[in-house]
Amino acid sequence: MKRAGAFYQLVYHFTWSTKNRQPMITPEVEARLYAYIGYKCKELGYRLHAIGGTGDHLHVLLSLTPTQLVAEAAKNLKGASSHYINKESGLNATLYWQDGYGVVTLRQSEIQKVVKYILNQKEHHRQGRLAVLLERAQE
Repeated sequence: MKRAGAFYQLVYHFTWSTKNRQPMITPEVEARLYAYIGYKCKELGYRLHAIGGTGDHLHVLLSLTPTQLVAEAAKNLKGASSHYINKESGLNATLYWQDGYGVVTLRQSEIQKVVKYILNQKEHHRQGRLAVLLERAQE
């Protein structure tokens, strides 16, 4: 990306879990949660590449600008999404995130591979292929 005399490619793969890894992300919650995170990313100026997960954790792939802080992005998305599900979504559901998050940086050339990985989370976990895929992603 270019911005007034600056070139940057700041791509981050975030992961965070539900409180105590409880399966709080039901299909009903997932549909609203993913849509809301997409909305929030647009509102905050984050470029969302992919979102996916299972009942107890979430993966989010974002591009940020040099002025957007990694910790702020995680805080904003975790806080806003749990507030939305708990208070504004109209669902009879609760969503609490565990403290902390994981984040790694990517090269532009890795984006498509990681998007595919994120979008196939349920299948990866169902087949127990997660460790192999993580190794491949780091090659």
